[in-house]
Amino acid sequence: MTGTWLRRTALLLLALVLGLAALTGRMVRDGEREMLQSDEAFDRGDVSTALLHARRAAVLYAPGAGHVSRAYARLLAIARGAEASGDVGLARDAWRAVRGAALETRHFRQVRAEELALANGHLARLSQPAGAGGAPAAVSAELGAAPPAPGPLAELERDDTPEPPWAAALTGGFLLVLLALGLLAGRAVDAAGRVRRRPLLVSAALGVVGLSLWAMALLYA
Repeated sequence: MTGTWLRRTALLLLALVLGLAALTGRMVRDGEREMLQSDEAFDRGDVSTALLHARRAAVLYAPGAGHVSRAYARLLAIARGAEASGDVGLARDAWRAVRGAALETRHFRQVRAEELALANGHLARLSQPAGAGGAPAAVSAELGAAPPAPGPLAELERDDTPEPPWAAALTGGFLLVLLALGLLAGRAVDAAGRVRRRPLLVSAALGVVGLSLWAMALLYA
């Protein structure tokens, strides 16, 4: 009875992990599609549409996904470009898009804390009436915003993709969890429903290592 319960639990967890992998793959696919539409709109000079698709791509968060970093780079470039050209309305829309995407994708930690602080600082400054007291730099510093970057080109050239070790840890952890669950379902219980101690221990060890790698990669990727 215990063996049957263990096998069913392992199969259920395996299905959940595979479902999570499929969901992540779909988010990456949709995010890349949104960024392609943003690129096309940006190239033809339709900045508002490019902003809309870039925001959608930023919300389709997956750890280590390249489209997320490119989406934030596009949003920041539009925001700074609009400020430089004096288009305050577009600048506000772009900074709100940065702030909204960062807030919508937070979970047990804020994965885009720097961009969130930067957007808060710029939105606070842009909300100041002309000639109001308080320099923009002071407002940004008060809200923890980073100093402005050299310009939009610097944002587009910035590489925020995860470092190779953490990307490998994310993939390796996921594969180890799959292996542990597969071993638990297929080898830890014999045909008579008895639990096999050695495969069970190996499965548990692989699962612990895999989950540890996965958790660390989610924090740093």
